[in-house]
Amino acid sequence: MLLKIEDIVLFYTESRVVYVLDKEGRRYMCDQNLSELETLLDDHTFFRANRQYIINIQYIRGYKTLERVKLAVDINCNESNHSIIVSQETAPYFRKWINEN
Repeated sequence: MLLKIEDIVLFYTESRVVYVLDKEGRRYMCDQNLSELETLLDDHTFFRANRQYIINIQYIRGYKTLERVKLAVDINCNESNHSIIVSQETAPYFRKWINEN
């Protein structure tokens, strides 16, 4: 299945399988792992939030501080059961990325 890059909300892993979630909330299996995708995707558009998620900046509704050091990212998509947490170590990079793009 071919998807337009601008229609991809995020990539995520679940039970060792990588999925792509599109803007309509449909998910598709992906042949590559997140590390491979991370090297292929434009880093101005996509960010590796944690071991489980790569997110598209176009679908980030906002984010808030969690436990004073982590960040909880709110994604704008039809499927809302994804809880995306950016770690303490990654949070400064995320803030810089979101402000520069």
